[in-house]
Amino acid sequence: MEDLLDRMACLAARALIFLFARIPFALSLQIGDCLGRGVFYVSKKRRVAYINLKAALGSQLTPGERWKAVRDHFGFLGQTVVEVMSFKRMERKHHDLHIKVHNLERYEELLRSGHGGVLITAHFGNWELLQVWSGLRGTPIHVLTREQRYPRLNGLINELRESHGSVSISRGVGIRSLIRALREKQMVGVLGDQSAGKTEGILLPFFGRRTTVPTGAFQLAHRTDAFIMPFFIVRTGGPEHEVYAGEVLKDDPSLEPQARIEFQVRQYLKVLEDFIRRFPNQWLWENKRWKYCWDRKIVILSDGKAGHFKQSEVVAEILADFKEFHGQAGLKFETERIYVEYRSPFHRTVLFCLAFLMKPWIQGRLHWLAPFFTPETQKAIEQANADFIIAAGSGLAPLQMLLAQETGAKKIVIMNPPFPYCMTDYDLAIVPAHDGGQVPKRTLRSVIMPSGYKAHERGPDVQQLQEKLGEGTKPKIAVFLGGATRDYDLMVSDMEKLCSTLKRAASRAGDFMITTSRRTSAPVECFLKSNLAGQAGCRLLVIANEENPPYAAGGMMGLADLLIVTEDSLAMISEAVGTGKRVIVLSLGEGELPEKHYRFHQILAQRGLVTLSGLADLEKNMTELLKKPATPVLQREKDALTERLGAMI
Repeated sequence: MEDLLDRMACLAARALIFLFARIPFALSLQIGDCLGRGVFYVSKKRRVAYINLKAALGSQLTPGERWKAVRDHFGFLGQTVVEVMSFKRMERKHHDLHIKVHNLERYEELLRSGHGGVLITAHFGNWELLQVWSGLRGTPIHVLTREQRYPRLNGLINELRESHGSVSISRGVGIRSLIRALREKQMVGVLGDQSAGKTEGILLPFFGRRTTVPTGAFQLAHRTDAFIMPFFIVRTGGPEHEVYAGEVLKDDPSLEPQARIEFQVRQYLKVLEDFIRRFPNQWLWENKRWKYCWDRKIVILSDGKAGHFKQSEVVAEILADFKEFHGQAGLKFETERIYVEYRSPFHRTVLFCLAFLMKPWIQGRLHWLAPFFTPETQKAIEQANADFIIAAGSGLAPLQMLLAQETGAKKIVIMNPPFPYCMTDYDLAIVPAHDGGQVPKRTLRSVIMPSGYKAHERGPDVQQLQEKLGEGTKPKIAVFLGGATRDYDLMVSDMEKLCSTLKRAASRAGDFMITTSRRTSAPVECFLKSNLAGQAGCRLLVIANEENPPYAAGGMMGLADLLIVTEDSLAMISEAVGTGKRVIVLSLGEGELPEKHYRFHQILAQRGLVTLSGLADLEKNMTELLKKPATPVLQREKDALTERLGAMI
């Protein structure tokens, strides 16, 4: 089958060569431009090109300008194919008429220097034309080429490349020919802009992101005492081109070999970046140039709910704990939070319904979202770039899907997304066992919510809290109060009973600390302040809506031996369980919680991770639990999540 495809491809190429040789060159280029632009509309690589353009150049181009640059580039590629097929009929006068050379004296000086020359270029403009231009000038070059998949087609392309004296040399054993040419003071052409793979080359920033850069050309030059000159060609329209001969790269033979190479590679990358910024429609953006990248960007979408953001933040922290990529150290993550605020609940509902219709067309058109979000949110959305987008909360599902389409980022969702988003393709869905319904394909089922996986890492928080409480003060009990959740809420009458129980138990079980949440009602807060102020057994009272030190919750969990959490706070229960300490889930308040809350409680209780308690048996449970050993952390579950996240990097 491979041989048949090779024969057919070669036959098609020869037919095109025959055709283009019999029609005017200008018309051939117009046909190539139309074909290239036609490919743009059907090729998935146009999306890759757009993503790379946005990530590299940021706000230098508007979305419309990015798409224009990509369309123009596809048209240029079509023209390049036509020119390659027309290499044999090209003459010196054609090049003299249509190719303008900047700083030609630099190139001629290199020819006279008595040294070999490495002309290092990029997949820029019609880079193939440079070897024909050199051959027609009487100075043919040796060009390092990559073998094509099909041997016959590869041979035909090399035949065209060599039609005016230049020599195509394949990688591998062909390197000897390059070395020989350089030692004979000849010119060699190489491409130096693509990735060196996951382990080869040298790691350097390219448009602000560290990635591998090939160093073979620089090693060849040092081995043969050759000079290295950046050399680029730019298409200015139709058959018109401009060639730019750069300054020979500076060298410092006194440096260690690796440092010497890095010194010159940095110079080349700077020149290459400058050319790409000046002519963004000329470079081969559709290649996955940053596939092997050591700088990653995480975007956390936040719906304003502290619990949801905490889950996302912990997953981002686990990702950021990875310090190696393909065995090479230095992997770094930058995390950005986007606070997502809709103009109204109505706008949220409308986008929820329309997002699937918008998805195929949204790339480069994020301004379509402006009617749904506040100006601050919209600005952040349009400027966002990401490798990973993390979200928790049903209202974020449409935006996460659309923003991933824009940036090419991998999507991580926490908790089961609502229908129909649960049927879409997430890279990872972290769904607690208490969440029901259909789940996405790549789902990791967990017992607790992700905030619990980092709950035991509370050293700095404990230290700050201990400083506030004073040395020697170690309350044994920490109480975490929630608040309004749908039809459920905490009542002052419940607080009266709870405070009475804590005061009675303090003399036997130990002192206690208590914190409210932002959902706690004002009457409950007022009661706690009036009832516990100055109370000997209460060592700390935090009213979250008034003052909520960032170390409070973590410090309390790390310092206390027994953790009591009201039944409405799923995230706080998860964090408490994650500490590996003894945990009581306290049932109090009025109204009904969502069914998934009760499923969550039962799952944890069945596994022996929590004790379910009402106010009536709270004191007894406190006394008994303080005598029992702590429950081990769910390390296996955390390890499973870490493994899944590591596989995504």
